[in-house]
Amino acid sequence: SSGINAEWPLRPGIKGASDSIHYMMLPKYDPKMVDKDIERRVSVMQAVIETGRVLRDRNTLPIKYPLKEVVLVDANPTTLADAQALESYIVSELNVKKLTVSSDKKKYDVKLTAKPNHMILGKRLKKDFKPVSAAIAKLTDAQLTEMKELGKREIVGHTIGFDEMHVGYEVNSESGSYAAASMHNVLVLLDLSTDQEMMDEGLAREVINRIQKLRKSAKLVPTDKISIFYAIDSKKKDNEDMSRAMRNYQDFIETGVKSPFLGEPAQENVIISEEVEVKGSRFQLTLCGDVKKSSSGPVVQWPQGRPSGKYFTVNYNDSSREILLQPNGNQLSAIRLEREVKAMYGLFGRTVILSFNGSAVKCTTRDLTFLDGGIVTVITA
Repeated sequence: SSGINAEWPLRPGIKGASDSIHYMMLPKYDPKMVDKDIERRVSVMQAVIETGRVLRDRNTLPIKYPLKEVVLVDANPTTLADAQALESYIVSELNVKKLTVSSDKKKYDVKLTAKPNHMILGKRLKKDFKPVSAAIAKLTDAQLTEMKELGKREIVGHTIGFDEMHVGYEVNSESGSYAAASMHNVLVLLDLSTDQEMMDEGLAREVINRIQKLRKSAKLVPTDKISIFYAIDSKKKDNEDMSRAMRNYQDFIETGVKSPFLGEPAQENVIISEEVEVKGSRFQLTLCGDVKKSSSGPVVQWPQGRPSGKYFTVNYNDSSREILLQPNGNQLSAIRLEREVKAMYGLFGRTVILSFNGSAVKCTTRDLTFLDGGIVTVITA
């Protein structure tokens, strides 16, 4: 097969030969096409991201859990502007809420600290190592900054190279819950403080991760349409946080898995069901195949005439559907209506507002008989 594909770039007469980049020859290098500004910005972005990831690893903070802020401190205004130009990539890759740039290191009370490299200096200085080691520990931030620029410093009669020490950054505890690190010539601070909302988002990301693993175990492909059901004992103390996260971040989870995520008993067509554990919380996840609605369901298609019962019309863009108010004799609730609308129009993971006569239908509404004969408009946010 590779022989056939290899001929395509050499035979431009073949229809569709340029439909894929895989059928085209590599372009010749043209130095005029290189944008130095873009290269510099990307380099700064990569440095901030890599340093931020190191700080997460050092403080055992998985990328799934969001943090408030990452700070770039640099005296060069161009470096700061470069980071701001690609801020969306930085906050996404580090999973932080915002990027702050500053040229004022004193504002965050960050200072350089140093310890001698025992292996290098101990072997070279021998008996003089102890007094030199004590002197290195007393070096101030200003002295270390000067030493960094010069590459060396005279200490107790010995020339000590900057690379012969273990150098790090220390943040004053009164300046907040920041951790600092410097790599690739950039100084990055990460706010390590968390709140309940951020922890819940992290738990929601853990749920997405478990669902994706379950999909893989079931050998499903991204195009397979499924519904996801979960069962959790919210009364158990270990499940309180997870239960709250599932409720509050339902839309977030549905967006991540591109499928409905429902806290109710699983329906028919079960593909796989498994008990999973996240941070001490245990719950059941069940993946079901796409369940086709029967004619007795709330969504109805009428071959002729109109239904002989209470119904209303749902409009979304240029599409209209009629919905029974009492499918199977059961009163339709606002929560079920919203779920049906999402299923009809493929809106799982999106915020849906059901508008009737200019007002939003409250999700807590159980009796929708006031919609009889009316029109509900679907608005997505």
